[in-house]
Amino acid sequence: MRRASIGSRFKVQGWRGEPLETGRLKPGTLPVVLIALALVAAWAFATFAPKPPAKPDATWARIVATGEFRVGIDPSFPPFESDDGKGNLTGLDIALANELAQDWSRDLTTTIRVEYVYTGFDGLYDALQAGQFDAIISALPYDARRTEDVRFSHAYFDGGPVVVVPASDTRTQTPYDLARQRVGVELGSTGDAFARRWQRRLQYDVRWYETAADALRALARGEVEGVLTDLIAFNDFARAVGGVRAAGAPLVNEHVVMAVRKDSPTLLERINAVIVAMKQDGRMERLHAQWLVVGE
Repeated sequence: MRRASIGSRFKVQGWRGEPLETGRLKPGTLPVVLIALALVAAWAFATFAPKPPAKPDATWARIVATGEFRVGIDPSFPPFESDDGKGNLTGLDIALANELAQDWSRDLTTTIRVEYVYTGFDGLYDALQAGQFDAIISALPYDARRTEDVRFSHAYFDGGPVVVVPASDTRTQTPYDLARQRVGVELGSTGDAFARRWQRRLQYDVRWYETAADALRALARGEVEGVLTDLIAFNDFARAVGGVRAAGAPLVNEHVVMAVRKDSPTLLERINAVIVAMKQDGRMERLHAQWLVVGE
């Protein structure tokens, strides 16, 4: 009796689950199958195996090593940041930078301190790229045109235009409630663009002013029934003069963010982690309430 060959008894599952009899494979086919299986296994390992953590970028490594987080600011924009003339800084951005340092210090063996570098607002991006500081935290509006040069953080404030009415007006809640009424705007502002877009449909009687403050003073005098202006201008007027309230959420998103260099992804990740944590645990809302008039 002839002995059956070993190859004729060894079977491999094919793609559809049917037995693949290796005894019928042409010479040289089995090595190809084994190579293919090895390649598939290597791909699966590369795709699904846990990857080692990325090496921290040089900026973050320097912050950890020296304990110094350098922040670029223009300290002339309260309530985000201002200098009292004696080198004492206050404002929402200053409080946020301190929160970043405190959170990082709890996670590291190094105590992180914030070092502020005063820079004119128009020169902040160039100074960041030149390495004069690690991040911009200075009421910086998100600018999609800059994403080729820098990385932006999560937004920590929305400064878009809002409907502002006298505090005694409890009826107005949306821009629709100002239909067929006099509406004040700053010429060329985002509020102006919104008013022009909706002017025909809502029959606004639009009144244009040189500045947002002029429009808000006209509101206080009763010359208009409402003003469409950014939340920062409203905040300044509400704190200084009062008698007005913001009705509803911003009409258009104008996010305020932080910026780092493209070569600082670890730093950006650390910044974003703190921003998310502050939004979740209520710290961000408390800081807004402390430094800003944000709503009714």
